[in-house]
Amino acid sequence: MDAQQITDRLRELAEKNAVPGAQLAYVSSTDDISVAIGVRCHGRPEPVDTQTAFPFGSVTKAFTATLVAQLASDGEVDLDEALGEVLPEWRGPGNGAATPLTARHLLTHTGGLIGEHHTDDSASPSLLRYTASLSSLPLLHTPGTQFSYSNAGYSVLGRLVEEATGGTWREALQSFLLRPLDISPHFLHGPRSGDRSLAQGHAVRPGRGLPQPVEPALPPTWAPAGGLGGSAEDLIAFCRLHTGTHPAANRLLAEEHRSAMQDPCPVADPFGMADGWAHGLARYGPPSSDWLGHDGTVDGAACHIRFNPGTGEAVALTTNATSGTSLWFDVVAELRSLGLDVGEYRLPAPAAPSAATDRSLLTLLVGDYANGDTVFSVRPHGDGLRLSDRTGLVADLILHDDLVFTARRVDTAAPPYPGRFLPDHDNDGIGLLQLTGRTAKRVSTGG
Repeated sequence: MDAQQITDRLRELAEKNAVPGAQLAYVSSTDDISVAIGVRCHGRPEPVDTQTAFPFGSVTKAFTATLVAQLASDGEVDLDEALGEVLPEWRGPGNGAATPLTARHLLTHTGGLIGEHHTDDSASPSLLRYTASLSSLPLLHTPGTQFSYSNAGYSVLGRLVEEATGGTWREALQSFLLRPLDISPHFLHGPRSGDRSLAQGHAVRPGRGLPQPVEPALPPTWAPAGGLGGSAEDLIAFCRLHTGTHPAANRLLAEEHRSAMQDPCPVADPFGMADGWAHGLARYGPPSSDWLGHDGTVDGAACHIRFNPGTGEAVALTTNATSGTSLWFDVVAELRSLGLDVGEYRLPAPAAPSAATDRSLLTLLVGDYANGDTVFSVRPHGDGLRLSDRTGLVADLILHDDLVFTARRVDTAAPPYPGRFLPDHDNDGIGLLQLTGRTAKRVSTGG
């Protein structure tokens, strides 16, 4: 690959998607390319370079999962031990529904914990108090039976790291993983660990012109799920650990433990997100594919990594706009045209709607669907349905066969989300909604 060609094409694609700045890095047995384009903040002259820090969003989870795998390989964590036996705040009489959960459940998003959980601890954030507040909440499903993406679960894993190491999640991550990989991170919370500044995030809304600066609004107790930042080169170093091509790979995590992290979880069906899920890593492509990785979004930014342990190839993209995921899809298409068949999830919904005119079916789907603090409201709109939540998300739903739908956002420029409605086997009717990997239970029939 030619670095200048990649730079020029990335700039064109970023302009197409209204992304002010981005980094793209790629490594293989023959190539090692890192490019940067654009500016840190729209309307200001400071350029993005290859060392500019961007929020990683949920790609942070892959780092937390790797840290837990390191502790498990050292015998400090048992992935299959009930956390009610490990965490003091989940131990003892009167403990809640979450206490049988294991680290393996949380790594694979199969524990049934809600996706997001908010606590009023801004004055003195504490993972211990946050985890304690989760203990009494009901689970979405029986642990180990299905997939529902959970930020809260990774906060609990951060708390498990504290209990296992006697330090903080941040301290352990730096000592056991980041420093050995020569990564100087930017943490979204707490004291600055270096002189790296963070690229400004931007919201890109359809039909409203220029990117608008926004600030990340991630609670400190969510840091193990999304609080890390850095560059595309940093992400490549992390990917090279998992492909075994980093000089420190075997010292940090032996091949057998890397392989265990990459094994797919049989009950994890991350519909709408990926083709499979392993222990902290998503799987992309058919079962024969070796591509793994993770996607991350946080207010005003999007980040994507993919790596192939079989070939040693890895790709990382960082962006400072909500439209960064659209840019990622364009980058994947461009890389494939150059001969790199990057693993990517293919949306399962057919191109054309098939049930949008069935009014009786639309009526059956109307209602409120809850996953913890998140409530998706589905209401009639025009000739179809519209979905919204309390964060400002608004999306029109296009129905397809088998109750699959495409959610096209109208509040921001973002690719459509695939989702689906599922029957409630305990009651006659529609009982679940799955969107962006999260399962929400129906709590009302709307109105």
